[in-house]
Amino acid sequence: MSNPDELVAQKSPGIFSFLGGSNLSKYEDASDLLTQAGNLYKLQRRSVDAGRAFEQAADCQLKAESPDEAANTLVEAFKSYKLESPEQASNCLEKAINMFVQRGQFRRSANFKTDLGELYENELHDIKKSIQSYEDASEWYKGDSATALANKCALKAADLYCDDSIKEYTKAATTYERVAQESLNNSLAKWSLKEYFLKAILCRLADGNDYSSANAVLQRFTQWDPSFQSTKEFEFSNKLIEAVKNGNSDEIALAAKNFDKFSRLDGMKVRILNTIKNNVVSAPDEIDEDFT
Repeated sequence: MSNPDELVAQKSPGIFSFLGGSNLSKYEDASDLLTQAGNLYKLQRRSVDAGRAFEQAADCQLKAESPDEAANTLVEAFKSYKLESPEQASNCLEKAINMFVQRGQFRRSANFKTDLGELYENELHDIKKSIQSYEDASEWYKGDSATALANKCALKAADLYCDDSIKEYTKAATTYERVAQESLNNSLAKWSLKEYFLKAILCRLADGNDYSSANAVLQRFTQWDPSFQSTKEFEFSNKLIEAVKNGNSDEIALAAKNFDKFSRLDGMKVRILNTIKNNVVSAPDEIDEDFT
């Protein structure tokens, strides 16, 4: 049979009653029909119908006492839903992740929690849930000794703490500092240290223009990595701290403009610099135009 709608119409476990057998087998048969329908819907590019069929199949698998199979089917529902119905996709993946966690499959859970974080961030624009997803994934990766993946997720969460809807700069700074410290003896990650250092300084300054804390952190960074003092990032950080200390917004804009000529400032850094500058003067001009 090649019509998925007809397969779905036959999904009720009751239609198998003439065969006899247990309720479990009836739910297994129903889940098989729904899974077949889901795959056919995928072939026909009916993504939402596919997601719905897989979701119903997973429900039957749970009733058939097959939680592992149900979790995998919910992942298929997530994949089908995510392009056209991201909210339904997130609900299915949340359920699947909870099942994987209950089975102690933390590495797999972390992989899907990262996918969930990206869905919340890019499709549903729920920054708080995205942060929580990335932080959960980071902890689970860390528990599985996957340090690089744990730090990658932690850094994603830190970046989102800097979002204009959140602005929890201290939490972001703490994460950048921790990841930097853990990367000191990692030859692959060491090249990123100056980026982590700069982001941490920017966040310290953005948090009420705390130049004293930023300066203390800057000195700590030079102890961790003496080569940092020879970088443009160190020079930029030092100038920003001095400018904030002096309450001089023009110095902030000039330092940013000069650094941008060397290394293009991304949107996140520009927003943080605007926050720093706005805290220095009462009615500042936006500094974005200074970087063109």
